[in-house]
Amino acid sequence: MSNMTVIISLIIIALAPIILSLIVNMLRSAPETPATLHWSPNIPVRYINIKGLRLRYIETGEGPPLLLLHTIRTQLDIYQKIIPELSQHFTVYALDYPGHGYSAIPKTAYSPALFIDAVDGFLQALDIQAATVAGTS
Repeated sequence: MSNMTVIISLIIIALAPIILSLIVNMLRSAPETPATLHWSPNIPVRYINIKGLRLRYIETGEGPPLLLLHTIRTQLDIYQKIIPELSQHFTVYALDYPGHGYSAIPKTAYSPALFIDAVDGFLQALDIQAATVAGTS
């Protein structure tokens, strides 16, 4: 075998898994959006359109409004262990940022303004005038 044949064979072997994964991703269907939360089926999953983006959110409990904001690369489910307790004292709101969880994936720059505008639009759309805001980092 010539050196060129060996190099070409190694390139094909190296690229084969990447090409195969691209083909599999092209052929698979989009995942279904769950109608309920697996960790709390009694909390309804809701959607709201903010600036042309469909955002998933929940609202549960009674009391003063509490907005929970998740970290980048996570989703509202990060709070699954504390939402049931918090909802005994607050009306808890949690949303998936654009491009996170089950919210729409925008074709735009993921700048701080995107997330600020989404949260601001969410609060305005639900007419939440004042809320305690908590998050993780």
